Amino acid sequence: MKFIKDKKGVAEEFTSLPALVVVIIGFALFFAMLTNLYFTYNEKIKDAELAEVAHYVSIKLTNGESPLTDAPLIINKEKWNDANPNILKEYCNLSSYDYSVYITPSDGLKSFNKNPIGDRFSVSRKVAIKMEDGDVKEGKIVVTVWRIR
Repeated sequence: MKFIKDKKGVAEEFTSLPALVVVIIGFALFFAMLTNLYFTYNEKIKDAELAEVAHYVSIKLTNGESPLTDAPLIINKEKWNDANPNILKEYCNLSSYDYSVYITPSDGLKSFNKNPIGDRFSVSRKVAIKMEDGDVKEGKIVVTVWRIR
């Protein structure tokens, strides 16, 4: 047991400190990246949810049973101008979301536009707009959805 009693080979304690600091910095960066990944994932999930709701509303407003249409994807100008935004919201059955609707071309058509609050997502669909008996124009419906706070 000569090597235990020999005091010549004693290592300095400060040689392990730089390696320990590098390891601690590595762990800190790793956890910072994991936290960022978690928050980014949650934001993407919220965006996907808004996209689903916006798509649902655009489908619901342009299907054949909608109070705005005569047939699927054919919006009647008279029904659109007489429509009540509250009735449309109840028709779409949205509780924690609000939306605005804009139709182009807007020749004499009103639009249900509100000021969106916070994150929002928009979806558009091509539709036919029945202006009068026999006058049909190509148009687009744009639905913007956001969460109610």
